[in-house]
Parts: sequence; C-alpha cells; structure tokens
Amino acid sequence: MAFERQAGRPAVTRHDSPRILIVSHAYVTPENRGKLEQMGRHARLRALVPERGVDIAGIQRTSASGAESYELVPLPIVGRTLPGTQWLFTRWRQAWAGFDPHAVVLEQEVWSLALLQGLALRRRYARRASLTLFVWESLPRPGWRGPASTPFYRMAIRSASTIMVGDRGARELFLRHGADPARLFVTPQVGLDPRRLTPVEAQERRARRRGLGLDEDAFVVGFAGRFVPEKGVLDLVEATRALRLPGTRVQLALLGAGPLEPGIRKRAGGDVALAVLPARPRDQVAPFYQSLDAFALPSRTTQVWKEQFGMAAAEAMACGVSVVGSSSGAIPDLIGRTGLVFPEGDVGALTAALNRLAAEPGLRERLGAAARRRSARLFSHEAVAATTLRAIEIGRGAQGERPIAYCDVGD
Repeated sequence: MAFERQAGRPAVTRHDSPRILIVSHAYVTPENRGKLEQMGRHARLRALVPERGVDIAGIQRTSASGAESYELVPLPIVGRTLPGTQWLFTRWRQAWAGFDPHAVVLEQEVWSLALLQGLALRRRYARRASLTLFVWESLPRPGWRGPASTPFYRMAIRSASTIMVGDRGARELFLRHGADPARLFVTPQVGLDPRRLTPVEAQERRARRRGLGLDEDAFVVGFAGRFVPEKGVLDLVEATRALRLPGTRVQLALLGAGPLEPGIRKRAGGDVALAVLPARPRDQVAPFYQSLDAFALPSRTTQVWKEQFGMAAAEAMACGVSVVGSSSGAIPDLIGRTGLVFPEGDVGALTAALNRLAAEPGLRERLGAAARRRSARLFSHEAVAATTLRAIEIGRGAQGERPIAYCDVGD
C-alpha cells in the first residue's frame, strides 16, 4: 500500500522539533483530535489510527482532519475498536519505517492486541525511540485474570520510559505491579474544547431546549452516555421521580443509546417527564449540555469496572452546568469541589442533591462557574496535550517540573 498522509494541508515541518509517533483508536473520533492539533504545534507528530471504528454514535470511518500541524494516517485493521482491545493493523510498514520517531506513544491497555503489536513494531522500526504508554484500566481483574495480567503489566513497566493513566485507580494498579511513581502521570486521554463548550444565557438556553424538543420552563436534569446498568441511569430515573419541587415541572433528558432504554422508559412510566435523545458525535453535544439546569453522572462500580473519568461530566462542566456525581472511581476527582458527590447507589442521596440544586439557583450558578474554570484549566485539549508532551519529554530524559495531575487538584 502506498503511504499517503491524510491531512488536508501540508504538515508543518520543524526539523529541530522531536518526531512523535502515536498509535491509538481514540482519534477515529474527530473531536478527540484536538489534543493532536495542540501537540503538533510543538512537535512533528504522526498519528496512526484505524481507518474505521465504532463509538456510541455508531460506525465511523476515519477521514482527513484538515489540520496542518500533524499527520493523521488511517490504516486498515482486523477486529473491532469497541471494546478497544481487540484490533490489529494489517498494513503498517511504510507508516512506521518512513518516520524514524524520537518518541513512540501507544494508547492501549497492557494486555491488548494493539499494544503487543505496537511494542513489536517499535522494536523493529524505532528501537532507539522512547516509549510512553497511556492506559485506562483502573481495577484489578477478577479471578484468574488478575494473576494472568501481571506479566503484561510488568512487560509494560519494563518497556516504557513513562506511563500515563486515566485516574488514581489506574496509578495505584501500576504501583502495585512495581512501577516507579516518578514515571507515572495522571491525565485524561483526550481533552475538550472550552471555546465550543461554553455557558449560555437564559434566553439562549430556552432556544436550545426548543431545538431539542425539551420543556422550556422545567427544571431539566440531564445525562449523556451509554444506557447500561453500570452508568446508574435507572437510579437517576428513580431520583427524578422522587423530586418534589412545588410549582416547578421536572424533566429528565437522556442523550445516548444502549440496552437499558426499554427498561428506562418502563421505569419512568407516566411519573417522569422523560426525553430520550439519540446519541450524537462529541462535536455536536454542546447544545444538549447548554439546555440543562443540572447534569448527573450516577455511575455504579462493578466487579470489573468503575468510572474511569466521565468526559460527559467534564463537557457539561465546561458549559457551566452544575454536576451531581456518584462516588464511583474518578468522579470525585473529576468534579473536585465544583459539584455535589453522593455515595454510589444511594438514590435518596442523589434525590437530595438534585433537590438542593433545584431549590438553590444561586448555588447552581456558583458551582457552574467554578466547574467551568476547572474544566477549562485541567481538561482542555491544550492542558491534556501539555501533560502528554511533558510526560514524553521526561521519558526522553528531561528534568524539571512534573505536570499537575487533575486528581491532586481539589478546587
């Protein structure tokens, strides 16, 4: 296969800049490429991504980004990107061999097929390059899978110069397997655009609601994501049913898709004013967040999963929306002191938090403004790119200040 760069304009060439090769299925989604755009302003960046992928909004084919700061190289794969551990590139030689990177970044779980392939290709084509990993897994695997995953963690630790993880749980998991804490960095994998995700005034909020078919005068609680048990959506339906707001209508707006949708509609019955909106790509969700009075992320930890970040909550925060989140996984660290946190699975506590936000518009406004500042400072494309670049620099031997981990920032 002849190698063709897929960006719309020529990449910026800076011969004195480090060459970075990044491998990930995350950048099939166009909105996630904001991090690449920022990184490409400081390095010669080439991103190898599957030519097709699946997310909650459906099947996507990787298209040219039109950005001039980096190269986006879609490659054919075998397997599937959802879950993101079961795919392999089928053609790769020219994409790797023609770049000679100073640093390689592999964004995959330690036991995934794509990571194993990436390690082999780096050994063949970029042996001298430093290696930085990004890993999401934040819970020990149950049963025999726990001991079986240990060799993969040890291999990752031996191979990598630095390791980025999505939350403090993933950091603890690597420390448990013997990783050097000085080589571990906590950051989201991708960021958000606070210039697009912005607060709106009341009149514009009403217009957003009209466009979505929502009640213009209700107290609207929102959720965006997968309709699956671990996301706690049924808890949110029950909490909304229990809200008591004299003289105020309440509406629950759910954006997404999943197997629980029939159960959600049945549970809501005639007691909850429910609006279910179809899932949409990340770059089209701002009007939904801007229509809300409050956003809820009521995730529940299971034996094999806990909330690893909560990008939908971070996006709602960027829009100045007050957030109520459960205690599952990374949610308290994501929200900090800019929202309300309740014990996961406690529907009464979730109801009380929503009641408080509904009854205290001044509190909603203060929390929303603080959430906007936190999200823009810690979760923007610029912030995530800066942390990624700094982790790469340290992996290449640079000294100096470490990037700030969002889980260590309490405001």
